Amino acid sequence: MTETNKKSEPAKKAEKKVPHKKAPENKAKKNNTPSNAGVYLLIIIVIIASAAGFYYLWQQQQLSGSKQRDFSNTIEQKLARYTDNLKQQQIAIEEKTEAKIEKLYSDQANLHENLSKLIQNNKQLRKDWLLAEAEYLIQLANHRLLLEKDVSTAVVALKAADKRLAEISDPALLKIRGIIAKDIQSLSNIKTVDLAGLSVTISALSDNITNLPLNTPGPETKPATKDEKSTESSEVKNLKDLPAAIWRDIKGLVVIRNHQKPIQPLLSSSQHFYLTQNLALLLEQSRLALLNGQNAIYQERLSTTKKWISQYFDTEHNVTRNMLSSIDELQKNDISPSLPDISATFSIIKQYRLHGKQPKADKVK
Repeated sequence: MTETNKKSEPAKKAEKKVPHKKAPENKAKKNNTPSNAGVYLLIIIVIIASAAGFYYLWQQQQLSGSKQRDFSNTIEQKLARYTDNLKQQQIAIEEKTEAKIEKLYSDQANLHENLSKLIQNNKQLRKDWLLAEAEYLIQLANHRLLLEKDVSTAVVALKAADKRLAEISDPALLKIRGIIAKDIQSLSNIKTVDLAGLSVTISALSDNITNLPLNTPGPETKPATKDEKSTESSEVKNLKDLPAAIWRDIKGLVVIRNHQKPIQPLLSSSQHFYLTQNLALLLEQSRLALLNGQNAIYQERLSTTKKWISQYFDTEHNVTRNMLSSIDELQKNDISPSLPDISATFSIIKQYRLHGKQPKADKVK
């Protein structure tokens, strides 16, 4: 505090020593009067500048608003053009979509039409195929009946043909089915012959021929008495007994047989062999005639076989009796019965398949 006080004292002295000048104050008062015009001028300039600034700002604002309006108009125009483009694109897309939908509907209609035609064609094709199968089966039945005399196979084939015609479900085929039904009934009335069984029986008889006993019974001899045995065994003691011994030996060489039947000459081994081979050949011929439906040849071969067996073999033996009985059973079968003609049925169905012709009323009856 002392130092500050010391320093302030000289300053106070100096201030006291400086005198106040009054002249400049008067000058300043004199000069204040003309400076008011400058102030006014400055104020006017400021006002003008402010007005100019406000005008500029207003102009800039107007210009900015005009630009903003132009920008907005431009945006609106672009949006309008973009919207128009979008609408046009949408319209084009809708038109293309409608065209595609119409084409799809058209393709679907064509597909449905083609499918209907295909189904119709398939139905017609199936009908033609079933008719062809029925025709083939009827032809097969006709061939089996005429060539093989196979009635059972012919009936099966006709039933299969009728089944094929039933699958067609065509009322126009009822007449043909009626004819087939009558053919089946006619064939069913025929007594069928078991050709396979008869053939096997004939083969078994042929194999049994070698077991037949020949009609050559052994010699009938009388038992020798004690006197004969002692006499025969005695030796010749003198010349007087020599003729009697020679006579006894001659009597022993000769055998006398008693037969109630006509005497047949004895067969040698070679003759017996040929006899059995001929009998086997006769039975084989009868078997072939059986398979071929030749009833006359079949009966004739069996009759010849029966005759030879009765003539050359022992008819009292069981083997011979059984074979003769089997031959009698074979001869009772008619292997060639009268068969109906079903060839007309084949012609009728063929005419219907090719030309659609219906059978006449007289053929249906």
